[in-house]
Amino acid sequence: MPFHDIARQDRYGPEVAEYRLMLITDEDKASQVTLDDGETYFMAHLRYWTLTRRDGRYSFEAVPEIEGGEEHVYSKFGEVDRDTFRGGEFSELVKWGRHMMVFDDRTGIVGEVRGEDHTIIPRQILMTGPGDALQKGFKCEWATLKGDDLIVGSHGKRPSEEWVKRIDASYRVESLDWGGIYRKMREAFGVGEEGYVVHEAAEWHPLRGRWYFFPRKISTTPFDEPIDEREKGNNLLLEASEDFSDIRILPVGERVPERGPSSLKIVPGRPEEFVYMKSVEIGDHTESWIGAASLDGTLLADEVKVGDFKCEGIEFT
Repeated sequence: MPFHDIARQDRYGPEVAEYRLMLITDEDKASQVTLDDGETYFMAHLRYWTLTRRDGRYSFEAVPEIEGGEEHVYSKFGEVDRDTFRGGEFSELVKWGRHMMVFDDRTGIVGEVRGEDHTIIPRQILMTGPGDALQKGFKCEWATLKGDDLIVGSHGKRPSEEWVKRIDASYRVESLDWGGIYRKMREAFGVGEEGYVVHEAAEWHPLRGRWYFFPRKISTTPFDEPIDEREKGNNLLLEASEDFSDIRILPVGERVPERGPSSLKIVPGRPEEFVYMKSVEIGDHTESWIGAASLDGTLLADEVKVGDFKCEGIEFT
């Protein structure tokens, strides 16, 4: 049997020209809902899009709601944040074997989407940093497969978010200190101690044996929220060897200052191409965009607006 990461890439052959994409929303504080049974849940939307490849280019089309283009997922698990109870803030989707996995960046929950009612069943709760020091959920921001393992990372702005979690098929967790790797990536982008790089999109490429990171934000200056929201969106893709000893940076299209990548996936059967999500957050205003490119940085589709809401995870169904 091939490793899960290779099987995930072999789901479609190179002759396939149409794919189904799943997107998941991160509703932040708006995720809490009360259902007809009187119980409180955290809800997110699953939205489906069709990706079509023709003459070396891609196009995107939303699946109409009447045709099953939108579904809800529910979680009962949250955490107290000051005076509020928050959860269901999903930042990524990954197909792991037969399971569709979701990642809550508020609670650290890693869950499986199950059943016709799309209930989220928690399989692991990741804790921040080394996992045994603070009573705080891990801020899951990116996830990928490497071999048979699920690799989950955070944004890397602070030392506690420079840890990475490796989860095996039995849901055992190993906490890995990636401080040196995050530092190498910052240096590759020309970012010193005053600046920051925010990671929300990453993939291990099993056929190339390379890492791909597509940061959401890059700044050489200290964090300033209004400036960060409007000016620090990124269009640079980082490619690295397995041990990060060999790193190169490639531009992908033109930079739109308020947009930053929040998820990417290699196209199954097309190992040189990928799709990605970009997010906009300016105050209470949010947008999501979708696009496609080759790993040499060539755009293969115009970026298309998904809607005025935040989607931070994309996966092939």
